[in-house]
Amino acid sequence: MSHDYRIFGPYMLFEEVRRDVLGHLYRGAEIEVGGLGRRVWIRTLDGPAVPTEDVRAARETGDRVAAVLKAANVAADASFPEIDGTPTMVCTHVPSQPLGLLFEKVRSEAFPVPVDNSLLILEKLALALTAGLAVEVGGSSLAHGFLHPGLVLVTHDGEAVVMGYGVADQLLGLLDDEAAARDVRPYLAPEVLVSRTASKRGDVYSLGAILFHLLTGEPLPDDPDARPAALDTARLADDGEPLPADLRTLLGRALAARADERFSSAADFKKELDKLLYGGAYSPTTFNLALFMDRLFRSEIEGEEKAQMAERDVDVSAYLTPAPVPEAEPVPEEFETAAVMPSRPRGRGPWIGLGAAVVVVAVAVGVWLVQDRASGPVVPPTPTAEEIAAQKQAEDERLQAMIQELVQQRLAEKETEIRDELTQRQTQIEDLRRRLQESEKRASAGQVSAAEQQRQEELQRQIAAAEEAQRLQEAALEAERQQIADEERSRIEEPDTESNDSAPQTPTGAAVVAAAPTVTPSPPPTATPTPSPVLKATSTPEPVVTENSFVEPSQVDALPVVLREEPATWPRIAYQSRQRGMVIIQATVNADGVVEDAKVLRTDHDGLGIPEAAVDAVRKYRFKPGTKDGVRVKTYATVTKRYNFRDR
Repeated sequence: MSHDYRIFGPYMLFEEVRRDVLGHLYRGAEIEVGGLGRRVWIRTLDGPAVPTEDVRAARETGDRVAAVLKAANVAADASFPEIDGTPTMVCTHVPSQPLGLLFEKVRSEAFPVPVDNSLLILEKLALALTAGLAVEVGGSSLAHGFLHPGLVLVTHDGEAVVMGYGVADQLLGLLDDEAAARDVRPYLAPEVLVSRTASKRGDVYSLGAILFHLLTGEPLPDDPDARPAALDTARLADDGEPLPADLRTLLGRALAARADERFSSAADFKKELDKLLYGGAYSPTTFNLALFMDRLFRSEIEGEEKAQMAERDVDVSAYLTPAPVPEAEPVPEEFETAAVMPSRPRGRGPWIGLGAAVVVVAVAVGVWLVQDRASGPVVPPTPTAEEIAAQKQAEDERLQAMIQELVQQRLAEKETEIRDELTQRQTQIEDLRRRLQESEKRASAGQVSAAEQQRQEELQRQIAAAEEAQRLQEAALEAERQQIADEERSRIEEPDTESNDSAPQTPTGAAVVAAAPTVTPSPPPTATPTPSPVLKATSTPEPVVTENSFVEPSQVDALPVVLREEPATWPRIAYQSRQRGMVIIQATVNADGVVEDAKVLRTDHDGLGIPEAAVDAVRKYRFKPGTKDGVRVKTYATVTKRYNFRDR
């Protein structure tokens, strides 16, 4: 076979991305009947010093936490299976790189992380830890307990994702092995090194340790007594200057030796961090972080994109027969013992048996059909559950299309009016920004005066006021659209509320609307051999979310996931330009996974038809929609379209 793909339980392993003290990190996919399903990250916890029994005992807690904890910066659809005796973490794949690999790449290529990007990564991690505080385990807010670079992913689109909630704290047992401890100690608080107990303030310390590493390019000393001196003498990796006073203050409090002198939680840390991020001294943007990731990992990103194209056509059946499994490469020498790659699963026999059974059943059904057709007319089969579900989905889609059409009709005139006002306001904002830039240029050229400073402050206030007015106007438009949609849905569905138990005859051509069954969740088991922690949300109840209502990406439980991409049709002039770069696009994805709108957030080249071609392609994408509280909603998805016309 041309690719070294392997079977690992119910998953196919495509590529080993990382080997470290925790074990291995793979790109892979779920194996389904007839092919491959969801793309996943697979983190095998098979490092030589991993406390396997402790992690195995926490798997149930991990699964229960994953069912409750849903947030944009927490690994999506996480599970913690044990495969061939190997504790494993699995979550939905997002194009990204592990933070540990980013640290290595930055060091080897002398390409430090800019301060703005470092702060933005920390904000994303703080958001993930803050989300955990809304879940209660055994009467206390959930702490992660082991915020190590091996459990953090930095996405190619400028986000960060945390893995391992519910299980990660069991990895503190790595401290019992000296080789492994050298790798994990720099990210753990002094009291955690002693007590081996997860805590909210311990997580704050880990946030500070990761920020220190991002800013300076070096981890904290593994000896806690040496850390204050390291902080006092620290310099920024990107320019060699001492840490600015504001960053020094933030790190000093996060890395305080005494827990009671730190921020009380990740939420408090984030509040202070936000003051730096949005107070004017720094200008963090997801685009700049995405651009940094593209420059640092360009070859890896391009290689992954090519690999994914080949993986779409993988014949799974060819891998379900016994075959020698290549031996694993050892983990780096600093971990002393070679980590064992997942061996050929002992569970492969059931897969082979299942395949054989499917073939036998298929042949039997084929013979029966031939005989039945020869003997007489075919009796229509009873609809299967899948067919009923498909019919229900088709009816829901027709209803949704009808509602959308009615909404558009009622909103057409008013929406045009509001859109015109929004366009005018955007023009006003751009003019104010231009004037502010001109003022700042004059100030930087030495033409600063009290009047000029006052003018800058006034322009900034005007920009902020215009942006807030624009946001409120957009929110009002969205609220009115949702209200009309709810009214139309109620009006269309009203006849169904009067139906009785008998199924009435539906006139030809009338819309058939099937009422969705009410699903009552099964209560958790009340008696088990080992009592499980009680998990519950502790946050204040939020307003009920309705289907297709707009929710900000930072508030959804699961962001939209691309199901079908569309290649861009680049114009001839773009090929002739010999340029390469990327376009970052914000797509508005509705509850059906359809792109309603797409706009360019940033492009490396303009005027060549490149951004227009990228937008046209993204409009044809199909997504698994974002969700909030189990409801499909409308939200934004960020898509990066890369191009390289130099080799064409």
